[in-house]
Amino acid sequence: MKKTLSYVFIIQLLIIAFSCDDIVEEDIENDTIQTIYPTEGMLIQGNTVQFAWQELDGADEYKVQVIDANQLLVVDSLVTVTNINFILNPGSYQWRVKGENFAYSTQYTFPINFSVEASDNLTNQNVMLLTPSDDFYTNDTNIILTWSPITNADIYSLDIIKNLSGQQTVYQETNITNTNVTLPSDIFEEDAEYVWQVKALNANSETNFSNRSIFVDREIPNQPSLVSPNNLESFTTFTIDFNWTTVNDTGNVQSLKSNVIEISTDINFGTVLFSETLVNNSYQFTFDNIGTYYWRVKTFDEAGNIGDYSVVRTLVIE
Repeated sequence: MKKTLSYVFIIQLLIIAFSCDDIVEEDIENDTIQTIYPTEGMLIQGNTVQFAWQELDGADEYKVQVIDANQLLVVDSLVTVTNINFILNPGSYQWRVKGENFAYSTQYTFPINFSVEASDNLTNQNVMLLTPSDDFYTNDTNIILTWSPITNADIYSLDIIKNLSGQQTVYQETNITNTNVTLPSDIFEEDAEYVWQVKALNANSETNFSNRSIFVDREIPNQPSLVSPNNLESFTTFTIDFNWTTVNDTGNVQSLKSNVIEISTDINFGTVLFSETLVNNSYQFTFDNIGTYYWRVKTFDEAGNIGDYSVVRTLVIE
């Protein structure tokens, strides 16, 4: 009896501890963040704007917003640092910032007006890459790269670097006058990380390279192996735990994998009673009625590769 009481007491302490997250967090609701840069009415030349503010005790993150002259939200970012750069087109803007923690947040600072003006000097400017997104996984080698234009840039230069057991430049294109390039598919001769980088140039200056990664993965995920329930197993309960195993492929790129479990009353799965996508290898399902059911699992990855279905198993709810 004493042991039971001790266990209950420990559990109660744990519940209290986990329910007190908002108590241990510092209340910052009445605090004010001091902004540093840009200041009210500042004119910034170029397209890269640094935003900075003083650190606030008790704040774990900061929400930064930038609004353009049409009152459109062009930046809405949650960061853990107290300064960050954003690329903005020429125009008029307002910015504000607030601090947050798990339980509390400050008010936004009063909106600060500033403007961005195009500059002939590209040295401190940056190319804003658009598509594909950074760390993009794909099994398709028909890839179009796009980026935003920079005012006063004459041309752009593009490099593609394969990152696999060292770095190798596999493609270069200069004197690009557009802001998009369709890559030749034959440069992706093997699965790997490919870094694409673009810089802008004019007669007197150039930006640094802006870069992103593309992960080419054409390896098909392995077929899952079903673990439980066993084939033809019978149950007198309606809630069943399904388990299976998967084996990582041996390709150069390991894309994030997910599993799809399907349950049917038809061995050919003409009608799927239930389907769920999971990142783990187990699922608990509750049936509504007695009967004979069939289940299977397949694996797909972030790059778009789809593996074969597992074998089909049968279970009976009595």
